[in-house]
Amino acid sequence: MSSHVSISELRATVRRMEERVRGRGDTLTAGLLIAYDKLIPRFRSDLNDERHGLLSRGGALMLIQEVAEAEA
Repeated sequence: MSSHVSISELRATVRRMEERVRGRGDTLTAGLLIAYDKLIPRFRSDLNDERHGLLSRGGALMLIQEVAEAEA
């Protein structure tokens, strides 16, 4: 049986992730965040469910973090 995380919890998690990634301050992360910021409206328009959009944003942020850490 799976339990769903609430939308408000997902919003808070994505907000924390964004703050953490944006706080890195390196050029690679900054460049990737420009692309991420351009994707946010696409997530909203292409994914009709806010939960799916938030999960997609979280996945994108995880990828940015992994790439940035690998390059550091």
